[in-house]
Amino acid sequence: EVLDGMVDLLVKMREITDRPKFLKAIIEREKLASTGVGEGVAIPHARTEAAKGMVVVFARSEKGVDFESLDKEPVHLIFMIAAPEKAVTPYLKALARISRLLGDKPFRESLRKVDSPREVMEIIRATEENKGG
Repeated sequence: EVLDGMVDLLVKMREITDRPKFLKAIIEREKLASTGVGEGVAIPHARTEAAKGMVVVFARSEKGVDFESLDKEPVHLIFMIAAPEKAVTPYLKALARISRLLGDKPFRESLRKVDSPREVMEIIRATEENKGG
């Protein structure tokens, strides 16, 4: 349900050209291993030609989502990455950057309290500045 909603947002943003193809790629990636990395975080991601360019969307769940996470805990913070098949290096860099940020407990706690997309961006910028990123 959460993945569906995030993919719908990407379609609405015109970042995905083929919704079924992109959703299938995301689900296939989840079947390999859950992208629920623990600490209430999931980073579903896929590279497919259904993505126009690389884009990241964020969702937050107050009650939590069962993502079959590594720590078996519900997920509250979800960053979805979509990228074209050929965008290997930028895709891997984005995945690493998001993972690094989400490893910071104060960052995760701040994201759980945001009220707007602007606040999300402000928290990301401030955390990157503090980490020298």
